Amino acid sequence: MRVVSRLRARRSGSESCPAQPLLQSLPLQGAARWIFRWRIGTRLALMMALAALVGLWLTASGLRGMQASVGELQRVYAERMTPVRTLSQIAQLMLANQHQLQLALARTPDGAAGARRPPALLDEDAAQAAALLIERNVQAIDALWHSYAGVLAPDGDETALARRFAEHREDYLRQGMVPALVALRALDHGQILYRAASAGSLYERASADIQALIGWQFERARAIHEEGLQRYQRTRARALWALALTVLVLGLLGWWQICAITEPLRQARQVFARMAQGDWSSPIEVPGRDETSALLAGLRDLQTRLADNEREIEHLIHYDPLTGLPNRRLLREHLARAVEAGRADARQRALMLLDLDNFKTINDTLGHEVGDQYLQQVTQRLQALVRPPHLVARIGGDEFVVVTGALHGERAQALTEALALGESLRAALAAPCHLGATQGAVHHGSTSIGLCLFGAEGASGKELLKRADLAMYQAKAAGRNRLCVFDPQMQTGMAERAALTAALREAVDHRQLALHLQPQVDARGLPVGAEALLRWQHPTLGMVAPARFIPLAESSGLIVPIGQWVLRQACAQLRQWQACEELRHLELAVNVSPRQFQQPDFVAQLLALLDDSGIDATRLVLELTESLVVEDVQDTVDKMRQLHRRGVRFALDDFGTGYSSLALLRQLPLHQIKIDRSFVRDVTHDSGSATIVRTIALLARSLGLQVIAEGIETPAQHQTLLAQRCRFFQGYWFARPMPQVDCLAWLQQRCRVAPSVSSSSRSTL
Repeated sequence: MRVVSRLRARRSGSESCPAQPLLQSLPLQGAARWIFRWRIGTRLALMMALAALVGLWLTASGLRGMQASVGELQRVYAERMTPVRTLSQIAQLMLANQHQLQLALARTPDGAAGARRPPALLDEDAAQAAALLIERNVQAIDALWHSYAGVLAPDGDETALARRFAEHREDYLRQGMVPALVALRALDHGQILYRAASAGSLYERASADIQALIGWQFERARAIHEEGLQRYQRTRARALWALALTVLVLGLLGWWQICAITEPLRQARQVFARMAQGDWSSPIEVPGRDETSALLAGLRDLQTRLADNEREIEHLIHYDPLTGLPNRRLLREHLARAVEAGRADARQRALMLLDLDNFKTINDTLGHEVGDQYLQQVTQRLQALVRPPHLVARIGGDEFVVVTGALHGERAQALTEALALGESLRAALAAPCHLGATQGAVHHGSTSIGLCLFGAEGASGKELLKRADLAMYQAKAAGRNRLCVFDPQMQTGMAERAALTAALREAVDHRQLALHLQPQVDARGLPVGAEALLRWQHPTLGMVAPARFIPLAESSGLIVPIGQWVLRQACAQLRQWQACEELRHLELAVNVSPRQFQQPDFVAQLLALLDDSGIDATRLVLELTESLVVEDVQDTVDKMRQLHRRGVRFALDDFGTGYSSLALLRQLPLHQIKIDRSFVRDVTHDSGSATIVRTIALLARSLGLQVIAEGIETPAQHQTLLAQRCRFFQGYWFARPMPQVDCLAWLQQRCRVAPSVSSSSRSTL
């Protein structure tokens, strides 16, 4: 993703608005920055309004030009076409008069068919009709002329032509039409013929004038048309220039608007690319108050918040949030540098692992808030003593690590310096702490410290932490509130334990484990049962002592499957005894690990095992330790009562070495109390041990419990315990632990001695 971001950043750096250099070079850049205060919607609305105004202006200009053209045409029509029509009508009427004269001359009176009409005679009706029509035409010509002449300008070419036509018209009417009308009414053929010829010549002369007037009118109309055409061309040119200017202005505004949008987006894209690479310092320029400016302002705020979050995350990655000390990650980095420095300068350095003693008790009794307060006080004390170049870090709930700077080059001298610092730390943490909301509770804490030196030997940081951890556990085992220095033998022992744990895991799978039984007898030496003891026959190590591998099984969790296997073997053994008449009264005791007993399904598994085996559950005795009972009393009591209702019996093992109370003993459904071998060993020569044994026996009788003493090795111990009224025994003096087959033979041999007595011996206290 970072590679992609870098590629995008390079590409975005090379991409920009192509018009940006031109935009920056314009003198209106300051105005553009001011325009950035407007919102994009406002700017777009203004551009649309401007475009609409320009369109309206162009449309109005076109309409005005068209209106002017229409007006010009109307004016031409009104000013020129009406006179032309009037003059044309005058010319037509004059021509009609000539035509009527010719018709009058052509018509003769009606006569017989085929009769020849005399040329000097006229048709009276035709002549009168012609005269009437000519008279009307003359009146019409006069009216038309007066209407035309009434609108003439005082001066001008048209007026001159009109005056000349008027003179010819007067001659035409006075010399041609008036005499012709008189001749028509007189039916004078010759006179009509003469007047018609005279009127014709006058008509020709007047017609030339009227045609000149009509020609002048058309010439004037053409001039007006050309003037209108020029006006149209001027209007079109203005419209084209206005359109070009508008397109240019709108184009510049649109281009500026595009740059106003794309430039902030380009800047935002570059900033995002740099942010993807972890660069939170890219400057972001906000040009104004529009939407893109708001986007850039929001991006700048986001960049600031992300930078703050990045710094906070970076701090959380390397520092503990509660104490503010470097955490495990920063410690590894610092320790790696210290190891490299030790290899380079060959000077010694020290690593100390501090574990607060009984810190869980503070959390359980006073609460986690008080526990956090205690950790903060511990941090203050450590920081007061651990100064640079030393480093103190917190790597767990109650674990701290101190890495010193360069110490003396000699190992002995460096160890002295490190021990001095470690002891000062231990003493500081042993001082009382005031805890709680009111600081009223006083806690006397302590810490166990493991120390190891390192220099040029080349051990890794992980290995150094393991060494310090081993030394710290050695300090815990030595009684806590101590400082122990790492010894290579510790590592050897750790490696041996790891190898033995791995071998124990294989032993479970390869059936290398076996049960040995140690008989339990009554006061007369008759068997009353046995205790199942686990043995491990390793193929190369031989017989491994239980004290060596049982703790490993506990710490590794293997004790749970091993304990389940032991219970199955015990039930199988009880089933075998129940098949034998002389052994069915015997009980078999099995030690149950606290870790196994605390499993949520322990009761269900054991009940299922009892159902499958079909044994008498009253012959199975589960031996529990006092520490198991005290750790979670309610859960332990509930499980014991469920199994007790089924018939399973319980024995409290190693009684007297724990912290059991009499009230607790009354809650437990116990069957036996076993006196620990440490009291039995000293009962013959230590009055205190004898008193404890006597007290336990008396307590058991008062609670209705059986007492069995284990670890009896001499007849003197046996006799002393008999004197203390103990009635059941277990130890080497009677029988050693033996394989199941050998124990079966031993039990059968002893039970045959007095079967009747042994069957009732268990009821005697």
